[in-house]
Formats: sequence, C-alpha cells, structure tokens
Amino acid sequence: MCYSVCMYTYNQSLTGKQKRVLDNIELYIKAKGQPPTLDELRQNLGFKSIRTITQYLETLEKKGFIVRRKNLRRNIELRAVGGAGQAAMLVSVPVVANVGCDDLSVFAAEQTDEFLQVDKEIVESVGEIVAVRAVGDSMADAGVKSGDYILVQFTDSVKSGDRVAAIIGDMVTVKRLERRNGVTILYPESKDPKYKPIVLRDNFKIAGRVLCIIPAAVAEFEDVVAVPDEEWR
Repeated sequence: MCYSVCMYTYNQSLTGKQKRVLDNIELYIKAKGQPPTLDELRQNLGFKSIRTITQYLETLEKKGFIVRRKNLRRNIELRAVGGAGQAAMLVSVPVVANVGCDDLSVFAAEQTDEFLQVDKEIVESVGEIVAVRAVGDSMADAGVKSGDYILVQFTDSVKSGDRVAAIIGDMVTVKRLERRNGVTILYPESKDPKYKPIVLRDNFKIAGRVLCIIPAAVAEFEDVVAVPDEEWR
C-alpha cells in the first residue's frame, strides 16, 4: 500500500501561535536586515515574559524552522529547509476541518490553529488548497488512516474514480466518487464489510478533489519527501 505526497517537501505542522512567532521573525529580518533580539521579539508580539519567547523559539528550533547561535545577542537564523532558499519556497496551508472516513458522524468544525508547511509550487500549480485531518478507517485501502492529513483542492470539477471531499449537510466525508444515471455514489475503500457506499442524488456538495495524503507519522518529521502515487492524480 503506497501513499502520495505529490513529490513535495512537508515539514512539521505549526500551531497558529507558533506560526505567528515565525512570521514575526521573518518580517523583522526582511525589514531590518538582521534578526530581532529576544526583547524586541517579545515587544513585537506583546508578550510579558522573555521565557514565553524562549519556549516558542525552542519549539521552532526543534521543528527545524530556525537555528539559534550561541553567544550572540541576535542569535536567531531562519533555517533553509531542504537546501539553500527552500525556506522561502514554503507556504502555510491551514488545517481547516476533520473529515469522517468512517461515516458522516464527524462535524466539519473549522480549525485554524494548525498549519502545514508545503512547497508553494503545489499551490501555484493546482490553485487553492486546504488540509483536513482524517477520522476513521473506511479509506484504509487507499492509504488513509485516522489522524492522517489530506490535502484537498477546492474544485467541483471531478470525475468518476476521483477521491473527493463531499459535504452532506454539516458533515464532511472523503470517499471515492462514482456517478451513474444521475446518482452519485461515494464508495469507502476498505475490505471491512461494515463500511457501506453512500448513495446521493442532490442533497450534497463536492468540496474538492483529494490531491494527496500526508501520514500523521510523516508530518512529525522534518524534510520528508515521498514518491508520488499516480493513482491519486
């Protein structure tokens, strides 16, 4: 069983607060030509404690986004992930919802406190994308496990055989799409007989097409590149 991450590099996910700290560092360096001191960063972000800043920097360094040089007052360096200039090629993709891969019991509550860093070429080549987190195992045979990230391209231009994110009422699910005689069928991809197709006519909306899967374990590592699976194209 293989999975696709579309030949792009993914880094660890950032929370909204971590991203805010990293963005502030990047903006300061662009404006001043040098990194901020701890106190300047604290003031810019409105924090009361230097320790709070230090904790964020420790996390960003652990995740591979910055390097701190010892014995320097301005000791923060942005890390060129995956090679020179690669850091500038990454963009933040929001994780906006959970999607049910077992049934339609998962409410699609918007979440914007988590981001994935992806190569910006994927955004430029396919348009607007978001990440969602899978819940359940009805797509296990397609390489989707509960907790994995799924990149979804916003589009209603899909065809039979595509994996799609479909909205039914206030629920979202990811399944394989088939259309027959005016009827839409969303198929699970699992050998477990408890997972059944969902038959629909007009009480749903196709939110987008699944681009690729980022396994939860992969998202915890730095500089991960996986071989594409053309089946997801």
